[in-house]
Amino acid sequence: MRPSLYIKDDDYLLSYMHGNFVTLTNINAKDIDNIIKYRIEPLHVSVHSTNPEIRKIIFGTGEHQKGLEYLKIIDKAGIMTAIQVVLIPGLNDGGDLRNTIKTLTEKYNNIGSIGIVPVGVTRYNRRKEVSAVTVSAAKKVVSQIETLKGDGINISGKVFLSDEFYLISGTPFPPFKSYGRFPQLNNGIGKSIDFLSDINTWAGRLKNRTGKHGGYKKILLVTSEYGNLILRESIRMMAPYYEQINMHVIFDILSVKNDFLGGNVKVTGLLAGSDIIRNIKGYLKKYYSSIFIPACIFNDSGITLDGYTKEDISSVGKNVKIVNEDGKSLVDEINKVIFNR
Repeated sequence: MRPSLYIKDDDYLLSYMHGNFVTLTNINAKDIDNIIKYRIEPLHVSVHSTNPEIRKIIFGTGEHQKGLEYLKIIDKAGIMTAIQVVLIPGLNDGGDLRNTIKTLTEKYNNIGSIGIVPVGVTRYNRRKEVSAVTVSAAKKVVSQIETLKGDGINISGKVFLSDEFYLISGTPFPPFKSYGRFPQLNNGIGKSIDFLSDINTWAGRLKNRTGKHGGYKKILLVTSEYGNLILRESIRMMAPYYEQINMHVIFDILSVKNDFLGGNVKVTGLLAGSDIIRNIKGYLKKYYSSIFIPACIFNDSGITLDGYTKEDISSVGKNVKIVNEDGKSLVDEINKVIFNR
């Protein structure tokens, strides 16, 4: 990977600036005083569990309780936080998840959101107690969150499941409005429904197009295994609008398997440049009006996990474009191709 990824980052300032999730286990009383004094908020905090024994297993350190103690202090001081629970089947799911949510919603006053995400298990995992979320496990979590809503625990507008749980279980996403202001969008929570809403809005504006268009275009969309499911639905939504202006558009989807990390890692943002380049070569023999590569595979400096630049990726073939991951950007780029803009 690129060198900076080998540094274990648990910096509360970066949590404030960039939304990184931190554990609060490596700071001291002076750091807490500074957080309160300078109102460093919101902080993004990984809790995972409120059970001391389970936290000890997950964090692998005797300092794990410091994180909860400091969370209580900053919460009492009015510092807003966004909480993450990384769910590990058989460890912090089921009853422990319920207790964690109950504790966080009832005993803390300044938690803005609680996001529950499935543990990412790469092919390098050596911890036997850590296993990937299965279809049945995902269904249980989705069902459990729905049950909590009628179980006297007020989770409305505060507790959210990441998109993976719905994709893994094959369960429909919650309504767009249920995500409120999408407080953990950068944590993959609500990204899919937000993207599809964008597609519906911006593709729908084509119905106001007048005049004769016509023609034939072929576009290759490069994505991940989870992204494949969302793009298929997007194409279904866009197709009628292009048909009405007599525009014949063929979309091929290249679903890239993450061999670089392996395991159950199937989100687009964690695709490696080497996997994309290797997979895309087989498609270059065909003609495409454009090949779209998602911009979310790059960091702010334009580098993939394994050190490839945007120029490296773009140079693999003709008509390669780096496209932002929101629905509006995708529709805009498709329309540029279709209307020769």
